[in-house]
Amino acid sequence: MNDLSIIIPVKKGESSWKQLLSQLESLKVASEIILIGPDFQDKSQGHIHFFHSSKGRAGKLNDGALKSSGKFLWFLHADSKIAESSLEIINASLKKNPNALYHFDLVFLSDGPSFIALNSLGANLRSKILKMPFGDQAFFLKKNTFINLGLFDEEAPYGEDHLLVWRAHQKSIPVESCGCPVYTSARKYQKHGWLKTSLTHIFLTYKQALPELVKTILKEDTGAIAIFVKTPGHSPLKTRLAETIGKEKAEEFFRLSLKATEALVIEAIKKSKGQLNAYWAVSEPEALAHPLWNSFYTLSQNGGSLGERLDHVYKTLLARHKRVHLIGADLPHLPYEALIKADQELGGAKDFVMGKTEDGGFYLFGGRKAITKETWTSVTYSTEQTAAELEALLKASNFTYLSVEFDVDYEEDLRKIASTQFKTDFLPEQKNILNWIKNFLS
Repeated sequence: MNDLSIIIPVKKGESSWKQLLSQLESLKVASEIILIGPDFQDKSQGHIHFFHSSKGRAGKLNDGALKSSGKFLWFLHADSKIAESSLEIINASLKKNPNALYHFDLVFLSDGPSFIALNSLGANLRSKILKMPFGDQAFFLKKNTFINLGLFDEEAPYGEDHLLVWRAHQKSIPVESCGCPVYTSARKYQKHGWLKTSLTHIFLTYKQALPELVKTILKEDTGAIAIFVKTPGHSPLKTRLAETIGKEKAEEFFRLSLKATEALVIEAIKKSKGQLNAYWAVSEPEALAHPLWNSFYTLSQNGGSLGERLDHVYKTLLARHKRVHLIGADLPHLPYEALIKADQELGGAKDFVMGKTEDGGFYLFGGRKAITKETWTSVTYSTEQTAAELEALLKASNFTYLSVEFDVDYEEDLRKIASTQFKTDFLPEQKNILNWIKNFLS
């Protein structure tokens, strides 16, 4: 299970994580383990990583997931106890269906009131019949599935785990039990009273569930973002930039730009509460499983000219989603709000949305209508007339536009980024590449 990352959020002053970590180590778990909480400083001890975070549980879980390197995620509560067969069961489940959201069967420990066995029975019946497991049932799933569900909702006053399950239902992602127990503390039932705590949980659960059920029945439309990328080691990267700053520095820029693009797309998915779905449109078919592409779904560009590749990706995703947006990974300074705005525009009366670049091209194209292959291949790309030609072919009267931006193709574009006063709060990954550019130029 080298592709598995185990995420454990820890509250301030909590110590139960030590027993869980000891249990994982006794099972000789080689998977990456991430503990994240306010009492930690950022450090690593082999495959165990500690990160500082003062956020709530949803924020800690999200930060841990985004810091992970695994293809699959396993979310554990710090006071959980696991069965010796847990990893074998996880492995078998993910081989059976890697695209499902899995949970364990819940068993409360004997540190609670005598009636607590009824809560275990109720939780497992609810999970089996209604497909409504909770986070203490140790969810595990693919990282790209988790991200495209919009991550845990950090704005929810409670039940961020419950909301994630409903988003899975709304996107037709199977929610399944792996058939293995996970054990959790029942102390809160002892402390606050069994009846009061049980009734409160039931009330809050169904108060949250009813509006989500309506969304599930209505099946809201979702949009897709495809990021056109090449894979290091498989294709030359940023060749025009490399001519002046060198191959090594150009690849360094590419990797940082990739991280910034990934971060701004993830932020747009979070803010849209899972209404956007992200895909890496990978140039090389043999590189679809590369670890760089773990965060999003992948599809091949399918080769050919740029027009043919745009046609293939757009057509493929329009068959799955109501709206499709095409971008590159060389605009690391783009505000994530631009992606949300583009999708909202297509949710209205417009058929197409475009973000033009200063050199006559476009950094974003989105649409909700079919486009012929002939249209895509009739455009002359990488010229001052590229955007205008596509507008003319698609009858520009039904377009809406984002702000004009510039992408990074040459060294002077790096200087332009360094000297521009941006009207946005950059994400950490965007700040990282901005600092890299300033240090490089200095």
